[in-house]
Amino acid sequence: MIKFEHVNKTFGDHPALIDINTGFKEHQTTVIVGPSGSGKSTLLRSLNLLERPESGQYHFNDLAIDFAKPLNNKTILTLRRKTGMVFQGYNLFPHLTVVKNVMEGPVQVLKQSNADAKKTALDLLAKVGLADKADAYPSQLSGGQQQRVAIARSLAMNPEFILLDEPTSALDPELEAGVLRVLLELAEEKDSMIIVTHNLEFARAVADKILFVENGKILFDGTPAEFFKQPTQRIADFLAAMTFTAISDKANQ
Repeated sequence: MIKFEHVNKTFGDHPALIDINTGFKEHQTTVIVGPSGSGKSTLLRSLNLLERPESGQYHFNDLAIDFAKPLNNKTILTLRRKTGMVFQGYNLFPHLTVVKNVMEGPVQVLKQSNADAKKTALDLLAKVGLADKADAYPSQLSGGQQQRVAIARSLAMNPEFILLDEPTSALDPELEAGVLRVLLELAEEKDSMIIVTHNLEFARAVADKILFVENGKILFDGTPAEFFKQPTQRIADFLAAMTFTAISDKANQ
């Protein structure tokens, strides 16, 4: 279980996160949505300390962090080993084959043997539909395939939570669909995931919980059914804009 209590983050004079209070349960998928620049990615990146809030409490099971106090490297490394991060960019090592990209973290960080790490890597590549690409290089893959390798690489570290920041934003719809299918399968297997996305149909299909963030504040924290079927006026406006409902209604008038 992850909990944020009264978390605040600023960039200069701009408040990016304002009094954030929320929790993330294990074996559930939380989807974070909201308009561009709302603080979604900042919230996600704060969960593995790529961003450092200035105040508030962070609880990750038995690990407790007070953001108002200095963080030591041991705490940072411990937390990052518990959270696997998947970015918009794939960040694969271009000089390593696909299987070696997936093996790198377990061998170098977790000190697994090459044989054990390779077996796990091959199993995970099969899981994301890329068993036949193990010996290929990233440059030989499509964007969607590279992102699936990035997901396998994250899973290879056996994190307690997987954090995904707009994992399909750079992909065309066909390539996006392949990545979303993998994430849906992980959600059905009850992996613990926290995902920032603009794809509302995907959010509806995959989420156990939805956070709606705007201007650094959480304006909604609840179930997909409540979000989509009983929205506030602000959320209804957001949903209409994201699905072109408002434009379609005007065109038909």
